[in-house]
Amino acid sequence: MRNAKADSSNAVQVVSKIEEEPLNNVDFFMEYRLERDKMRSEQSDVLRESIKNGQTEEIRKNAQANILKILQEKERENEMESLIRAKGFSDALVFCRDSSASILVRGSTLSQNEVMQVADIVSRIGNIKKENITISVKE
Repeated sequence: MRNAKADSSNAVQVVSKIEEEPLNNVDFFMEYRLERDKMRSEQSDVLRESIKNGQTEEIRKNAQANILKILQEKERENEMESLIRAKGFSDALVFCRDSSASILVRGSTLSQNEVMQVADIVSRIGNIKKENITISVKE
């Protein structure tokens, strides 16, 4: 896997290359989406319990706010992944956290132009500075 940082000067920096083990013919991208959805569902279940059984109004309001944040994060990541695929990439995973994002694009390499296309989508939709975006590739 190769990582690249996208910055406002359109420069690309290779961060690292990681050797990985095969996943026994399981599609990594599909498997990760399922795992991510499962994790979010479990988080939402815990938060719903807090809303239902919270001892104070503040606890219930915080739980509601956190559920809304999870839903917004999921929607934003799904939109970015769809737009990246619409640009001609076969698949992508987007992970947004506060003011940064990591993107995993299916492929063996990305040109500087391709890195900037992906970074532009994530920057625009996620309102994230390009220097806080890391793009990796995985076959």
